[in-house]
Amino acid sequence: MKKLFLALVCMVTLMAVTSCGGTATPTAAAEEGLEMIKAGNYEGFVETIYFGEKATEEEVKQAKEMYVSLFKEKGDKQITKKGGIASYNVLSEEIAEDGKTAKVAYEIVYGDGSKEEQKFDMVLVDGAWKQEIKK
Repeated sequence: MKKLFLALVCMVTLMAVTSCGGTATPTAAAEEGLEMIKAGNYEGFVETIYFGEKATEEEVKQAKEMYVSLFKEKGDKQITKKGGIASYNVLSEEIAEDGKTAKVAYEIVYGDGSKEEQKFDMVLVDGAWKQEIKK
């Protein structure tokens, strides 16, 4: 009976961990980030960024604060100036042969009708795709 209970607990735990384990594809992760930008949720967007394995907790905290401030002060003004984000379209997804990095090209359509194409550099971290900021 104990073995059956233990097996059941292990199976439930495994299902919970894998279902919450992150975004399954680079495109899905990019779309999640774009939705956050569109909604003005810069704190949430910053959580989708990977700051590198060598970054300390304090460095990551400071970097997140800096990016949120930057997005609020400059990014939000640019988006508002263009009439907000009306929509976005993912144009392509290129996953590297090793399956650990990817590039997701997308187009943002602003409220004033203007369009802008950009790319997210993505990296697979602990089973979740994150945006990688390259220096």
